[in-house]
Formats: sequence, C-alpha cells, structure tokens
Amino acid sequence: MTPESPAAPQMPCPRCEGVAMPTTVRTAIWRSDDSLVIVEDIPARVCNLCMEQYYDEDVSDALRLLMERGFPAGEAKKVITVPVFSLEGRMRTRVELPEDTYLD
Repeated sequence: MTPESPAAPQMPCPRCEGVAMPTTVRTAIWRSDDSLVIVEDIPARVCNLCMEQYYDEDVSDALRLLMERGFPAGEAKKVITVPVFSLEGRMRTRVELPEDTYLD
C-alpha cells in the first residue's frame, strides 16, 4: 500500500475503533471460469487496525464495469504466472493426550 496523499483526511473505521487512511491497494478477483485476475492502483481507505478496505462509489463502479466487460486481456497492464499450492496431504492430525500426561 502506498499513501494517496500525506494531508488526506482520516476517517473512523465503521468496523472497529481504528482509523481508515487513504491509500492505493490491489485485489485478486476469482472469475467464474476459475481464473484469477489482479486489479492494481485501486484508491481505497484501509483501517490501521483491522485492515478492512473501503471503496467510494466511483471506485466500486469502475471495478463493476471492469468485471462486466470480462477483464479484456488486451487492456491488462501485465500478465504474471502464479504458482498454486494445496494443503491436501500436508495437514497433520493432532492426537489427543490423556489429561494426566505431562510433557517436559
């Protein structure tokens, strides 16, 4: 995140007791065809405590229009390759110890 402007007004976070500050963010959007797109340079307010992101109406409209247009490949700023990992087979099963078991 990068600050939008050092003198930009603060706003109380509607979710917690934090302060939402103007900045720019990026977000990942999963499409219905199971592909992923990333949108960068999104003006937002981000809470300094809960990290919730808030967009104004103009930003929401721009994101919605981009989604409705299907994220045209010719308009992409860049294309990246993203590795995909799975936790399948990587999870440990914890074993319950009897209550009278002490570990040193």
